[in-house]
Amino acid sequence: MDDVAVFSLIPCAGFSIFFILIFGTIVLLRWFQHKEVLAMAEKGLLPDQYAKYLKAPRKRGLGFLVWGIVLAGLGLALVAGLLPVAITNVYMSPLLLLGLIPLFIGLGLLIVYFVTRKEGKAEDAEVPTETEISGD
Repeated sequence: MDDVAVFSLIPCAGFSIFFILIFGTIVLLRWFQHKEVLAMAEKGLLPDQYAKYLKAPRKRGLGFLVWGIVLAGLGLALVAGLLPVAITNVYMSPLLLLGLIPLFIGLGLLIVYFVTRKEGKAEDAEVPTETEISGD
């Protein structure tokens, strides 16, 4: 093996080891913090910074709706913009996939939102209210 190649590998290995050590330390510290929070949760002692997640209201999948609209709109815009290119040049027609993929992912997210929204309403209807429980 050439001496120049060996000497060029030493800095590469040094930088790689340096970043692996930094990343490994961050992951290890995060893992210890996770274990600490789990141990505290088992004993019923949850820090204040995590208590807000227990009281937070459920959003009922609004992320699916927002991202579905964004991706479907982006896909539709790309299809509309690339359609003239695909029509004039047959070899460029695979470019339509750049618009069709986000379009159908967005439509899928919208379908998931509407299907789970209807299930969520049915679950809410089955939960008795406080006045029904007390009998007033």
